[in-house]
Amino acid sequence: MIDRGELESRLKNWADEYGGGRYLNVGWQGRNLLQTLIDHQGFVPSSRGFIPVPIQSPADEVERLVNGMSGGDMSRHAKVLRCDYFLPNISVDERLKLMRKSGNPMSRASYYDILAQAKSFLRGALSMARAA
Repeated sequence: MIDRGELESRLKNWADEYGGGRYLNVGWQGRNLLQTLIDHQGFVPSSRGFIPVPIQSPADEVERLVNGMSGGDMSRHAKVLRCDYFLPNISVDERLKLMRKSGNPMSRASYYDILAQAKSFLRGALSMARAA
């Protein structure tokens, strides 16, 4: 079983790797890479097309688990995780507003309960993956 400190480290690494601000303003002036990816439906055009490079970093493992949560009964848990880790510098009230805007209204207590449940799920899933 991985401990809480290791889980927290993995989640912060995941947020650094997959959080929104990392890839902004790296394209042409006045146009960022994310807009280019949106315009070309997920890849930058070339004669070959986009071929993903499988890396399988620890952040990729967390992202795969969170995506799995998004598609199932734990979609609220995935949204709370993303909100909490991708936006670490905003207040809890702002997070609750964002959750409400995304169609997931909840109280402060519910937010923290769902966050704790999501972390417990990830801790168990990552521990099982390590044991396998």
